[in-house]
Amino acid sequence: MKKLLLLFYFMVCLGAKDFYILTQEVIKINKASRNQTSTQALIKASQKKDKLMAEIIQSILKKEIESLENLNVAISELEDILSDTIQNPYSSALNSLKLQELIAKQTLIQCAQTLAERNHFFTTHVQVRGEINRALSKIIQGSKNPQESEIGGLNPQELANYKTKQQEFEIIVGSYAEILNYLKSNLDLLLPDSLWSSFDFATILDQTTKILPSQIQYPAVTKGAFSLGIFIFFFLLRHLLARILIKSISMLSRFLENKTIQEQIKEQIASPILWIILIVSSSLALDILAFPNPVSPKIKVWINASLIISLSWLTILLFKGYGIAILGNIAQRNNSFRREVINLLLKVIYFFIVVIAILVLLKNFGFNVSALIASLGIGGLAVAFAVKDVLANFFASVVLLFDNSFNQGDWIVCGDIEGTVVEVGLRRTTIRTFDNAMLFVPNSLLANGSVKNWSRRKMGRRIRMQIGITYSSTPEQIRACVRDIQLMLLSHPKIAKADDEKHPLSHYELDLKSNIISIDDLLGYKSNLFVVLDEFAGSSINILVYCFSKTTIWGEWLEVRQDVMLKIMEILDKHGLGFAFPSQSLYIEKMPTQA
Repeated sequence: MKKLLLLFYFMVCLGAKDFYILTQEVIKINKASRNQTSTQALIKASQKKDKLMAEIIQSILKKEIESLENLNVAISELEDILSDTIQNPYSSALNSLKLQELIAKQTLIQCAQTLAERNHFFTTHVQVRGEINRALSKIIQGSKNPQESEIGGLNPQELANYKTKQQEFEIIVGSYAEILNYLKSNLDLLLPDSLWSSFDFATILDQTTKILPSQIQYPAVTKGAFSLGIFIFFFLLRHLLARILIKSISMLSRFLENKTIQEQIKEQIASPILWIILIVSSSLALDILAFPNPVSPKIKVWINASLIISLSWLTILLFKGYGIAILGNIAQRNNSFRREVINLLLKVIYFFIVVIAILVLLKNFGFNVSALIASLGIGGLAVAFAVKDVLANFFASVVLLFDNSFNQGDWIVCGDIEGTVVEVGLRRTTIRTFDNAMLFVPNSLLANGSVKNWSRRKMGRRIRMQIGITYSSTPEQIRACVRDIQLMLLSHPKIAKADDEKHPLSHYELDLKSNIISIDDLLGYKSNLFVVLDEFAGSSINILVYCFSKTTIWGEWLEVRQDVMLKIMEILDKHGLGFAFPSQSLYIEKMPTQA
C-alpha cells in the first residue's frame, strides 16, 4: 500500500512540473552527458531531452512559467555588487559569470512568457520566430568568453576554479540555446492551427517590393505604403464596421420593447466602438511599419492604455443599457426579484469594471499589481480608519436589502426624514420628500434607526375623528346618532370590515406561520370599527369615530374620509344635533348700580 501511495505521489509531482523545473532537468542531462562516450547512453539522453522538450512546450501553452520578480531582484543585487570597486578579481570574475547566467535565464523566461501570452489565433510564425531569434541573439551575445586581461590577475587555483565554473556556465547557456532552437523548429506546436498563423508578411513584402519601380525598391517604402493603406482602409470604413458591430450587439435589444431606447443605446455605444476600431487600426499599422521588429514599448504602452479605457467604457455602457434591460425583464417576470437587488447588482458590476480596468492599466504601465494588492494588507488598518464611514454605509446597504425594511417607492419615516424611497445605493439611499425635495440619507442612519413604513399594508388606512356636539343634546339623541353613524360605516362599501375578503397567501412560509403569529398584522390588514361616546369636554360632548378605509392610497383615502364626514353631518342634522364650538359662560354675581 505504501509503495502505491509513493508511486501516486511521484506521478502527481511529475505532472506538476513547470517550465523552470523542466529546463533544470535538461541542464542536468547535458551535464551528465558531458563526459559520456557510450553511444547508447548518448541516445538515451537524447530521447530524454526530446521528451522534456515536448513537456516544455506544454508548460508554455499552459502558462506554467515562474515569475521574474525574484530573478530581477537577484540581477539587480549582483549589478550593485559588481559596481563596487573594492571586490577582489576572483570574486568579481565569479560574480560576472553568475550575472551572465542570470541574464540568460531571464531572457529565456521572458521569451517563454511572451510566447505564452501571444498564443492566440492572430499570432503568426514570423512573429514567434522573430521573438525566439531575439532571445537567442541576446543569450549568445551575453555568453562570450571574458578577455584574458579580465582574469589575468587570478592565481592558478583561482583560475582552475573559474574555468570549472565557466564550463558549467557554458553548459547552462548552451542548454538555454538548445531549448530555444527546439522551440524555433517546432513552431506549429506553439501556435493554434489557422491560416493566419502561417501568414508570412516578409514574403508578401518582398514580392510587393519587386513590383515597384527600381528607383523605389526599398522595404521601408513598401512597409510605409502598407501601413498607411491599412490605416486609411479602416478609417474610411470605420462607420460601416461600427454599424456591423452595433448590429451584432443589438441582438440583446429584444429585451427592450421601446424602440426609442434601443436607438439611444446604439448611439451611446457607437462612440467607444469607433475609438476601438481606430486604436486597433493604428496598432496594426504601427506593427506593419515596425516589421520585423516590435513596436517601441513606450508607444505600445499608450496604445494598450487607450484600448483598455475604450473597452471599459464600452462595457459600462453595455451594462448600463442592455444589462438593465435584461435584469429588468427578469424582475418583471418574477415578482419576488426585488428592484433594489438589481440596482445594487449593477452598481457592484460598475465598481468591479472600474477596479479591473484600473488594475489592468497599472499592469500595462509596469506596476506590480500583485505587490500593490499585497501592500493593501499592510496599510489595511489605516485605510479602514480612513474609509470606515464608507464601509459602514456599504454594509448597511447590504443589511437593508436582506432585512427588507422597505422597497423602492415605499413611504417611510425615520426621525425627521419622511418621503418616498427613490433608490437604495451602495452608500446612501435617495428619498423624495412630499414637498418635492431630494434627500440623500446615509444607509447606516436608516439601518440603525427606527423606520416607519407606511406602504407595508395590504388594506386599511385609519380614519379617526372627534365629533363635538352641544351640551343641550339629550341622551336619546346621542344614542340614535351613535347607532346611525355605526350602521352607516358598516354599510359603507369603502370602509374595511372584519368579514372582508383577503388575498390568499402567496408563500408557503406564511401558511406555516399562520398558527404562530398574527398574519393580518404581519401583512397589514386592519378593520377595527368603533363609534362610541368618548368624553365630556370643556365645551362639547365628544363622539369618537374610529375606522379604516379599504384603500391605502392617500388620494383615495381622502375621498373616503370626505364622504364619511358628509354622511355624519347628515346624520347629525337628521337627529337635530348641532356641532359644538369653543364657548365660555360668564356669571355675574351682582349688577353694578347706576349712579
